[in-house]
Amino acid sequence: MNFCLRLVCLLTASLMATHALSQDLSGWSDKTLCRLASSQQDDPQYLQEATERGISCGSGVAKKQSSNSKAGNVKAKDINFPGKFYTTEIKSCKAMAGSPTFNEAPSLLRVKGLVGYDWHADWKANSVSISPQTENISEPIKVFMAATQNAIGNDNQANIKTAKNLLIDLAKADTLYDSIGYHDVKKKPLCYANGDPNSPCWFHQYSFASDVFAHYMITALWLKDELNEQEFKVVDQYMKKMYKKFLQPKEFQKEGQGFYGMANGGLSILIYASWTNNKKLAAKEMNFRFKEMDRLFYEDGYINNNSFRGTKALWYHSMGLNVALSYAYIADLWGAEVPTKLQTKLVRASKVTNLAITDWDTFTSRKYSGTQHNKISSKDSARLHTNNFTFALGRLMKIVTNVELEHDAVYLQKRKYRMKFGIDETIGFNPNCTDKALAADNSPEELAKKEAKQIEATSQLSIFKIEGETLNLALDKADFIEVRPFVLERSEEYLQPYQLHKSKIQGSLRLGGNKKISFSTLVFKQAGDQEQRLVINVDSRSLQPFKRHSDSLQKKCGKGLMEWGWLSFISETNDIENAKNQQCHYDYFKDANDKPAWELFQTVLGGTDSILGYLQTNVER
Repeated sequence: MNFCLRLVCLLTASLMATHALSQDLSGWSDKTLCRLASSQQDDPQYLQEATERGISCGSGVAKKQSSNSKAGNVKAKDINFPGKFYTTEIKSCKAMAGSPTFNEAPSLLRVKGLVGYDWHADWKANSVSISPQTENISEPIKVFMAATQNAIGNDNQANIKTAKNLLIDLAKADTLYDSIGYHDVKKKPLCYANGDPNSPCWFHQYSFASDVFAHYMITALWLKDELNEQEFKVVDQYMKKMYKKFLQPKEFQKEGQGFYGMANGGLSILIYASWTNNKKLAAKEMNFRFKEMDRLFYEDGYINNNSFRGTKALWYHSMGLNVALSYAYIADLWGAEVPTKLQTKLVRASKVTNLAITDWDTFTSRKYSGTQHNKISSKDSARLHTNNFTFALGRLMKIVTNVELEHDAVYLQKRKYRMKFGIDETIGFNPNCTDKALAADNSPEELAKKEAKQIEATSQLSIFKIEGETLNLALDKADFIEVRPFVLERSEEYLQPYQLHKSKIQGSLRLGGNKKISFSTLVFKQAGDQEQRLVINVDSRSLQPFKRHSDSLQKKCGKGLMEWGWLSFISETNDIENAKNQQCHYDYFKDANDKPAWELFQTVLGGTDSILGYLQTNVER
């Protein structure tokens, strides 16, 4: 009888397998779960549930993982430094397309502006608790990192030399050393003092200087093999004094609340350990940080402080998750094993992110018993979307927890700006350029998906023709005719790293016959080798037809190609989404019942290559 009952139960479980996706798996036995995970390997839900339970399912057999269920088991002998922080080798990476290179003058100027920069004075004049203004240090270091990675990945020796020289110049100038250190910041008032969002936040001055230094160390790791003995000495001495002031006092010190940039300094300590080849320091840091993460990440996936910051709760929760996933990835890459309990919490924290995206009210209904001096209630400061600085969060979630990030339209739009820099400043690298990410992108399955997606997308693109992986504009060409010499923008203040050949041009566009359209405005080429994108300012009198359509155009097509008075025109791209956005603009003006605007749009789009060629020729001349 017992045998028959077991047989019936087994058959019932088999019949239920097809419905598992819609059911709670918590009541299933480990044995049944692993049998399903083995037989339905294309279904990630079973493996995900196994991860949460702390079991492995080799050959369909459930076994408790022999791993460290508790933190504190990483040994120095476990550590193998990969040499380049997040990888063993810097490779050419498509995810860096459009990011800064040293071939572009604005990028070089941006980094040079960081040498010896007075961050203390900048912070004092411009930053408050609710709004730290960090662009003058955080953006140059990202440009430096991206341009260096591109130089190494593309084996551009001239640019590698430029990167090395900048590395040395930053060290010689003791850049950021005069910023407030760890000991002194502890004596200052907390951010949001007395609940005032406009109060000074001394911690911001310290933390951003510390993070920029960490990014400097990463870049130094990448360039370490390029340094001769004297050059190494200069860089090493600078790093030792910076580490002593900003990071060493923070070693193994608990943060009162929250989990933020660079793993509350943990990633920075790991980087220094790699630079000094100190495996004991790396192991000790990991053991400490795992305990801290276990303390700060709750059983249900919420994060101490981060997940309870009012109208920015998702913003800070996703930041904390992104940093934690990055730390787990680095630890695994270096030879350490992430504790099972912590891994479970990271899976649940990933699901909480998705909950916040899909059901804000339920997400924010979770009560918090801790002190929350930095909770934000103002609707004006609200950010109800995933943190757009973490532009590859979905990739890290997939790699580390096997959880898919839910669709967040606002996040997907806003992250595009951060992606231009190529580096996630909260962790110091681009997760899309990791070995695991590159391997996944180049797998037969993924390549087949991309091809199918491309074929489907291009069938809807009437203005483009596909050549290999490149989409080229298939419209009549217009010629740009100069009326007055252009004026190249040379002021660093008004240049961004992605603005190449920025200048005021004055002339006309001719599209067939003798008909000409006046065209005089401020323009630039969007930086990047894999796209021909002209960006124009629509405030000019000759471009008023564009300006009167700006609101309705953004409403229909989004802000991908039009924002802050700038309108983009693409003649060549490898990005399907950008091509679709350009097609949307074309269709909008075609159907707008505004003949002047439609004629102007066709002419400028058709003249994109001519204008870009004109800019390039004049800059070289």
